Amino acid sequence: MLILKNVNFYIIAPLILYFFNLSLLYSNETYGNSFLAIKEEYLGKNQQFLNNSKIKIIIQDEVEEAHEVSMVVKIPKNLKDTKKIIILVDNNPIQLVTKIFPQKSLKSVGFNIRMEQDSFVRAAILDKKNVWNISSKKVIVKSPGGCSLPACDPTKEVCEPRKLGKIVMHKYKRSSGDWRLKFKINHPMDTGLVNDPNSGKIIPEYYVNWLYFQNDEEELAKAQTYGALSANPTFILDFYNDFLEPSVKATDTKGKAFSL
Repeated sequence: MLILKNVNFYIIAPLILYFFNLSLLYSNETYGNSFLAIKEEYLGKNQQFLNNSKIKIIIQDEVEEAHEVSMVVKIPKNLKDTKKIIILVDNNPIQLVTKIFPQKSLKSVGFNIRMEQDSFVRAAILDKKNVWNISSKKVIVKSPGGCSLPACDPTKEVCEPRKLGKIVMHKYKRSSGDWRLKFKINHPMDTGLVNDPNSGKIIPEYYVNWLYFQNDEEELAKAQTYGALSANPTFILDFYNDFLEPSVKATDTKGKAFSL
């Protein structure tokens, strides 16, 4: 009987600990009801998820310039072969920043985003078992309005005109050994939430919606993008392996295509 009791203890104890940790996950501020609503909308109603502290979100704790907030997501090795990465900002009017679909193993990704107000920033990575691995970081926004105020107000400053769709891209090997592809495109990335300072009318939304990164004829990655990316967005992809002749194609919501 003593042996059976010990067996039962070793079976039941881990289950109690599991459900205790699960209840903490769902009840705390980081993964409360507001997050669950976002998760249902963007990650799937019945999709399982877990908090993964090995996913590192590198972003300032407090930001002054809400129109352009730089962030990098470092991907742990056990998730390097993921086929889907989603970036979310809870308290943005545009919560979904980008969906990234890697075709080659990624070590990290980076971009510049808009933040409307204080919010959790989330990186969700889908693993081979179809479970979302999520990392979250709370960011304080000192000057709110990254999505709803003009990035450049012509009534107060000189706004330099830029050539629409001009692309700059660099490939280089980093000291860490991975290969970085850094891409930037000139585009207003209008959110549809900003009033024109001169006319007072809403500037219609207009943004880059797809990016396609290739190595010759082979696809490296693609990304579906939204107005929560900053104007003239920058995208960084760090790959484990070298690639020969990178090229990129971008399309926007007016059907225009740009390439390099």
